[in-house]
Amino acid sequence: MNSSPLLVSVNYQYFFNLLTWQGVPFEQVGSLFKSPGFQQHNHLIDVNKIFSNHPRGDLVDRLGRVKSPVNFKVLRPWQLPGQDLDLDVVFETRVKYYVNQNTSLDLFWSGGADSTALVVAFLQHAPCLDQIRLIYSPFSLYENQEFFNFVTKRFPKLSTLDISGDVYLHDNFNGIVVTGHGGDEFTASLDESFVEEYGSDVLLKPWQDFFYQQTRDQDLIDFCTQYFLAAGRPIDTVLDARWWFYATNKSQVFTPRDMSFLFNQSNVCLNRFSAFFDCQEFEDYMWHHSDQIITDVNDYRSYKKFLRQYIYKFYHNENYLHNSAKINSLQFQFYRLKKTELLDLRWIGILEDATVIRTKNLPFLSEKEFRAQYGHSLDYLFNSP
Repeated sequence: MNSSPLLVSVNYQYFFNLLTWQGVPFEQVGSLFKSPGFQQHNHLIDVNKIFSNHPRGDLVDRLGRVKSPVNFKVLRPWQLPGQDLDLDVVFETRVKYYVNQNTSLDLFWSGGADSTALVVAFLQHAPCLDQIRLIYSPFSLYENQEFFNFVTKRFPKLSTLDISGDVYLHDNFNGIVVTGHGGDEFTASLDESFVEEYGSDVLLKPWQDFFYQQTRDQDLIDFCTQYFLAAGRPIDTVLDARWWFYATNKSQVFTPRDMSFLFNQSNVCLNRFSAFFDCQEFEDYMWHHSDQIITDVNDYRSYKKFLRQYIYKFYHNENYLHNSAKINSLQFQFYRLKKTELLDLRWIGILEDATVIRTKNLPFLSEKEFRAQYGHSLDYLFNSP
């Protein structure tokens, strides 16, 4: 078995060039790709395409059953769930994990429900607020100014940092950066555009009918029938299938990629960035309570309402509880991408030991320059059918 470090994230803007130079035939699908001879991998790409018009973000099979053209490290393999814990216990357990790391904790608050729930969890369960800092931007305030006012009034000694201007470029993040990522992926990543395109009723229809309607591919249906058995519970509806697919194949996408935000700092490693919801306890909770993903398919505001209910017990804002709805809080990604460009932190891939694959002339990339730097030392990252 090869002990060399595997990939944890790739930047497909450049990575498609590496596939070509390695002689890997591929068909681009959104920001991902299919490759002849990797039929099961291609089926997973098809599922991603069913759920998203433009698939993007690393697809990593956490079950370890599907051979991919590229060797990714599974950071947290999927496993059958344990006991059914109360949501507050899940979040308290998660906060204790971070607190016990004995380092400073930067909480990236976008203003959305996921990051707001993580802030509430820390404010309720962290024994010492001196350990945490609330990171926000003007976009966070635009999304939920009232919550920010509530928190800063109730906890006047809580350290906060607005990363707008050029702060995000130069501030030193010394401890662990905690984001609200994973909150979508373990709750079916149900964007409103999918409901608007196909109608809300599709969520409760048999997934086999919908998949076949979209692809006319019985081999895909047969593959998914077997693949879904690993869930250890029935996967009957489109919503069930969406939850299972995103939890097992799309939930590793953020943390390794987010780490690129720290590339201008020293001692960068994978555990410096952490997705709050990417943990066994929350994954187990959603396995037991997938009925809470959206409680009324005809009202998109009920998507992830269980998180707003958790927040409400602390925040007591009726309007927030009943009238707010999921929106895409992408400001951190904007800051990360801007920082990458402005500080010339461009990258091709990231390995599990935090090695960054890059060449000095990015965004211009040639095979001659790549081979001069790496030769064939990275060939082990690619598979033959």
